[in-house]
Amino acid sequence: MYSRQAIQNLAVVTIVTISATAGVQAQTKPVAPPPSSAYGKLSLGNQMVASALYQAQTPAVGTTARPLSLEQVAAKRHSGQAWGQIFRELKAQGLVHEQSLGQVVARYQKTTDGAPSVVASDNSGGKSRALEVGSNDYASGAAHGVGKGGK
Repeated sequence: MYSRQAIQNLAVVTIVTISATAGVQAQTKPVAPPPSSAYGKLSLGNQMVASALYQAQTPAVGTTARPLSLEQVAAKRHSGQAWGQIFRELKAQGLVHEQSLGQVVARYQKTTDGAPSVVASDNSGGKSRALEVGSNDYASGAAHGVGKGGK
């Protein structure tokens, strides 16, 4: 009798915990815009940069500039503007305070749990390439060998 009650209590606690955890996860995950939006049309890497610029916007005291929405940031990129141009425009308006686009993206990656990685494996001997976008709009990277025998 006692063990049956303990099992029922454990089952109730488990269900409540799972429900609470699912609710928290549902609240913390951003809602993805529809694929027909400018943001939805961007690659995952470009979506990350757009999100980083969007979240980095904090209007300086005394400025009248209004932060752009995520869709507006993505639309600028989709219309052909380079990320560096968009960054410099936001910085000139007093909306972004970092010194470079690379700093914006690095801060975003540090604060975002489970963000998509900018590391891609080429499946050739265990090497991977890490890309970093700088303020000059160019991506730079280095191959790091992690395979057997120090390759």
